[in-house]
Amino acid sequence: MTLTEAQEQMQFVQWLKLKNLPHFRVPNETYTKSWKQKNMNRALGVSKGVPDLFVCLPDKLIAIEMKRTKGSVTSQEQIDWIERLNKAGVRSTIAKGCQEAIAFVELMLKSNKDL
Repeated sequence: MTLTEAQEQMQFVQWLKLKNLPHFRVPNETYTKSWKQKNMNRALGVSKGVPDLFVCLPDKLIAIEMKRTKGSVTSQEQIDWIERLNKAGVRSTIAKGCQEAIAFVELMLKSNKDL
């Protein structure tokens, strides 16, 4: 059985907590029927495609867009944000599952030690 994106992300967040890595989630997909709230969200800066999670490493901030391991779709807005963030110096990736997300963080931590 393929885990949902939420289940993959929950496993990854548990791993981040075990490693004491500060992180935060950007809840861009919060659903509401209220047009007033939708307009307020846009006015406050909610933007389609922003990665799900940001992780603070010792010398950098990284961003991860979580996907399930099979059957996931990446929107053009998500691809655009990943490209923008990478160009701005925020290492970012699309991770298909918890294990890919962990591998990305470990690679970024290793690159810190190699500097």
